[in-house]
Amino acid sequence: MVSTAYPRHIPSIRYSDSSDFFSRLQTLDVWLPRPLEQSDPANSLWIIYIHGGAWRDPLQDAKCVEPTLNRLFSESNASALRHVAGIASLNYRLSPYASHPTDPSSRFDRDRNVQHPTHVRDIARGIQYLQKEYGVKRWIGVGHSCGATMLLQLVSGLGLEDESSSLTGNTEQRGPEALILLEGIYNIPLLLRNHLPPTCPENISQIYRDFIVGAFGPDQAVYQSVSPVSGKYNTKQWSAGRLIVICHSYEDELVERAQRDVMCVALDREGWSIVMEAGDDEDEVRAEGRRVLNVRDLKGGHDWIWEDGEQIAKLVAEVVQRLT
Repeated sequence: MVSTAYPRHIPSIRYSDSSDFFSRLQTLDVWLPRPLEQSDPANSLWIIYIHGGAWRDPLQDAKCVEPTLNRLFSESNASALRHVAGIASLNYRLSPYASHPTDPSSRFDRDRNVQHPTHVRDIARGIQYLQKEYGVKRWIGVGHSCGATMLLQLVSGLGLEDESSSLTGNTEQRGPEALILLEGIYNIPLLLRNHLPPTCPENISQIYRDFIVGAFGPDQAVYQSVSPVSGKYNTKQWSAGRLIVICHSYEDELVERAQRDVMCVALDREGWSIVMEAGDDEDEVRAEGRRVLNVRDLKGGHDWIWEDGEQIAKLVAEVVQRLT
């Protein structure tokens, strides 16, 4: 049931324009803090959230943002919310997961048998829908785990090379001004190498191989080229980009800190200015042409970050304030 009070939640909005195939996963949820006409598109921001789940987990979906929203809509974040026009959380089609313990995928299910770049293209379509139907102009991308991976693939064009239009350089379909990246996977070959025996048991290593093969196919030669560390993040490719906040927890039991470190090296190579922690005077983000990379430590396990939501809400509130 759609709420008519505010904040208002509009669930399961179909963003695909395909007439020959109805996808239950090409949907998004929207939350509006106030009537949309009360938010000036030029001076307010949208938050667009991309969930994780190793490209395949049916139990992680658009509702993974709800713990963050519960924190964000609290009184302590009221000042940041004044500058937020809306929050959207996207579903996207998934890769196979036939061994899932409670909801295994069927090979006949078109929503759960896709590979890269379909996931990223679904996200691009969802954002284009928001820009067309909700007038989204300025936005911040928030991604957890493979959601962080896909946001970087999106802004760098990995998987969208043959699209007729881009979300990153086209002024009518602007890319995000900032990204908040949480526990992401940025170098796929490194992820696989770091989970080989004897570093971890063979059965765990097989899980990593399975979800990577499911998402990107069996040809290991392509894994480096689709990894975000291989992308371009310059002003020509991503004209709106001003701020990246890349976050990791020492307690993450699934994705190692080396993923964050190699992504920082890649961004430094692309001209981003690395600032380990934001200080009171660290608003150089507002300077014309300035591209700032903040590196942040989080607390808690891999999924706890989104299950609790408090740390994400604080990061969102901070980034909104810095951009406005």
